[in-house]
Parts: sequence; structure tokens; C-alpha cells
Amino acid sequence: MKTAVQSAKAVRDGKSFKRVVIAGNPNAGKTTLFNALTHSNLKTGNFHGVTTSPAYQSRGGVLYADVPGMYSFNGYTMEERSAADEITRADLIVNVVDCMTLESALRLTKRICAMNKNVVVYLSKKRKLTLRGGWIDEEKLSRMLGVPVLSCPIKELARLIESGDFHGVKKDEKISLDEAYYGGNRNLTRAEKLFCNRFFALFFFVVFLTFTFFVTFHPAMPGAILKDALEWFIVKKIGGEICSRISDGALASFIGEGVISGVGGVLSFIPQIALLYLALIISDESGISSALSFATDGLFEKAGLSGRAAFSLVSGFGCTAAAIATTRGYSSTDARRKTIAVLPFIPCGAKMPLFLTLLSPLFSNPFPAICALYFSGVALAIALSAAMKGEREGMISEVAPICLPGAGTVIKKLFFQIKSFIMKITTYVFAFCVISWFLSHFNFTQGYCAPQDSILGVFSRLICPLFYPMGVRDARLAYAAVTGFAAKENVAATIAMLIPEGLALGFPATIAFCVFFLVCPACISAFAASAREIGFARTLKYNALQLAFAFAASYATYFILCLL
Repeated sequence: MKTAVQSAKAVRDGKSFKRVVIAGNPNAGKTTLFNALTHSNLKTGNFHGVTTSPAYQSRGGVLYADVPGMYSFNGYTMEERSAADEITRADLIVNVVDCMTLESALRLTKRICAMNKNVVVYLSKKRKLTLRGGWIDEEKLSRMLGVPVLSCPIKELARLIESGDFHGVKKDEKISLDEAYYGGNRNLTRAEKLFCNRFFALFFFVVFLTFTFFVTFHPAMPGAILKDALEWFIVKKIGGEICSRISDGALASFIGEGVISGVGGVLSFIPQIALLYLALIISDESGISSALSFATDGLFEKAGLSGRAAFSLVSGFGCTAAAIATTRGYSSTDARRKTIAVLPFIPCGAKMPLFLTLLSPLFSNPFPAICALYFSGVALAIALSAAMKGEREGMISEVAPICLPGAGTVIKKLFFQIKSFIMKITTYVFAFCVISWFLSHFNFTQGYCAPQDSILGVFSRLICPLFYPMGVRDARLAYAAVTGFAAKENVAATIAMLIPEGLALGFPATIAFCVFFLVCPACISAFAASAREIGFARTLKYNALQLAFAFAASYATYFILCLL
């Protein structure tokens, strides 16, 4: 087997690397480096479990692999086993080491250096180390380990990898870590001490989430004001102008109702979607989510979960499918199944346009109702988890320091989320709206007809009786509910397209319909993600039980509200 010195010599001799693995401890900055080297947009985060399986991207003739975080080669979790497998196939290992936790990170580094591989150590978060009074001597650390240690710009690192033009290093066992590194002031800041308190951490997160909903949904706040302005511009200004120039009635209906009202109506929610994602990104990048998971570990344990479930639950506010993927690294199968079973009860970002579409005709200020729905979903998920039996999941995770997030990182992440939302609406939802318009304006003989006589009208009348006990008797709403199983954005788009005159549901029916969507299974993407993690049969069982519960809960809600 080669020694670390021999590996360094192979690097020095200009060896060509075709497969480069980026490895290291969780939360060290591996995916951030991978994104920079390959110009990718993989999700990053200040918590363990963002990267749950290896990701690959070619750049400059090199295949880069970003592997999940690991502490050892013992295979404690599925993530660590997949990372270890990739490392054994690497031509070069770029070991990303967090300067803030260098002492503990070197345990893995020394194990990697002892392998029959070429190794380069890349230092991350060096600026944070300097801010707390610490320093690192890269040359001495390099000689201590016997491999190159770098903190150069990303472009320089990419050039070195593609050319193999690293400098050889001769190992010097006389150099100690104290000569090469000083960690600076390691005392917790006042903010970190506060967020280590489980009661304060939970209280702060609830207040932070409530404030986010207030800014997003209150009619006097930027979210609602910008949403109304964008809706007026897209649907009324642009849509009205275009439709007024079309003389053909069918074509005008297709453009105005099928495309502009459906797709444009959902696009008008971009300001509110952006504010919701902005809050989640700030919570992640500032280290609040990481501190929340640590501080609430004991509280979640009482519900049969661990603090690690906080990552999954918070991720669920953005996307259920992405939240399900974060459970892949759970060592306990029971804990993974339990978490996946309750995640669909967390209202995802796609449900926000749906709730607003249903609640806006009923409330001039939907903010309290939105808050009630979102917090009810979280409470229901935790209560269901407490009722389920199974093995509990232990928690091993780095806790990120509390700090102000970088504006550049926040803007880049927010731009990516908005871009993804727009692409989904202008492709997937657009196609659904087009299909729905044709189904609602043509009959089985392919003749143009009124909506009630169309193919969609016949289908909707067949399924509508299922929604009668929740006070919904409009067949178009029944069809809209069915489209939500493909993507929840489809519901708001379908309602805008098929019911241009506006909803006419009463208070009991509106709340019951909202409860149905709060409790019903998530979209097809979440179903596929769940099937990958726990199997198709179990996912189908969970979704069937959840759908039955959704109908029962909405029926009960309507009955109780009618009695009040």
C-alpha cells in the first residue's frame, strides 16, 4: 500500500485525474466546493443530511463526485457507506476540512491519507477562524500530514486538479498540531448560548415563522401587495390586452382562461413564495436550523423522533420530496419510516397558493387562517409520530455557529428556488392547464361544447359525490382536487382557469376543503421519493391511509362547523 508521502509524490508528478471525490465531515462545505468546481446548483445547508447520496458532474475532463458527510469508514449510516464506496474508486480525494473543527476533522483526514490514494486537503471557513482569533499554518500542516494542504481560490484548485500540477510534500512527523494550528476563542457567543437552550430555540423558531407568515400573507405587507400587483399585471393587464385582440371565441377562451388565468394566476404568487423561501434560507444559512435540531433533540425524542427530524420537518415547508430525501441517512429503519409517514402533513410551499386561492374570497386578511393551517400541520405530524411505535433514531451532527448569513449566498439560493418554481409553472403546470382546458371544452365526439357537457364535466360529476360531505358540490372543484395529486400548484391553476367568476363556498365548506388539502397525500414527486426510501408497497399503504384520513377529517370539520 502506498504511504501518504508516496501519494503526494504521485500528485507532484503531474498525474492525470479522471475521477475526483470530494469528501469530509458533514457540514464542512463539500457541496459548496462541488458546486463551485462544476458550476452546479446542488442544495447546500448548515446541517447534517443535505447530501444523502453521491452526486456526479463532469467538468474539464474530470468526473467530480460529491459524497455525503462521514466521520469514519465504519459504515454507521447508509450515507457513510456510500461515501466510503466512492472513495475507494477515486483517482484523487479532495478532503474538505472545516478550519473551525480541524482537530476532530483530522481523524478522518489521517484515515484517508493512509489509503492507497492521492489526497489533497482543502481548508474551508478559514475566514471564520480568523475572526475568532485563530490561525493556521498551511505549510506546517501539510508537512505534518504528508499531503498538500490548500485554501486557494476555486479556479486555482480546478486548474491544479485538471493539470495534476500539485507540489509534492515530504512528511515530517516531528511537527505537532499545536505548531500548525490555533483554534482561537472557542467560547460560545451569547447568541449561541441562547439557541442551545431548547425553550428559547423553539420559541424563537415559532416567532420567526409567525413573523414570516405575517410579512407574506397580511394584506398590508409586501407579500400580499406584490402578489396583487403581479396578478393585476399578468391576468388583467396583459391577459385583457391579448384577449381583446382575438376575435375567435374558442381561441380567446384558450389563451385567456387556459393559459393566462391558469398559469399567470399561479405565477402571481412568486413574491409570497420568494418570502417563504427567503425565511427558510436565512434560517439555514444563519445556523438557526442546526441549533434548533440540537436544542429540540430531547423534545422530539418524546414524540419518537430525534433532533435530526427538525431538519426534515423544516425542509418540508419547502418541498416534501426534498424533505423525504433527508431521511436517507437515518440509521434506524423504523425512524426513517415514521418520519416519512408524517412529513406529508407538513404544508409544503406548493400548498401556499392553494390555501390563498381558497381563503382569499372568505377573508380579507387570510394571515390568521394560514398560520392556523401551517401550525396545525406541524402539530398533527408530531402527534402522529408520538402515536406510532418503533425504534428511535440517535443523533450525531455538527452544530453550525450562529452568524449573519452572507448576502451573496442567500441571493443565489433564493434565485435558484424562484427559478425552479417558474420553470415548474411554465412547463408542468402549463401542460396541465392546456390539457384541462381541452377536456373542459370538448365532448367525447370531439365537438366544442360548454364545460358542463365536456369530457371533464362527465368525469367531475362521477367523483364529485366524494366531496359532498365536506360541502363541496361544484364538480369543477372536485376535478381541481384530483389534479393536486400530480402537483399542488395545479389546484390553484385549475380553479383560476375553470372558475373565472370566483369561488362561492361558505365558511364551513372552505375550511373543510382546506383541511382536506392539509391532510391529503403530497404530490407524485413525494410519492416517488418515498417509494425509493421505504418501498412502493409501503408508500402506497401510507398514501391510502392518509387519503382516507383526509376525507374523514374534512367531513368531520364540515359537520362540526355547521353545528356551531
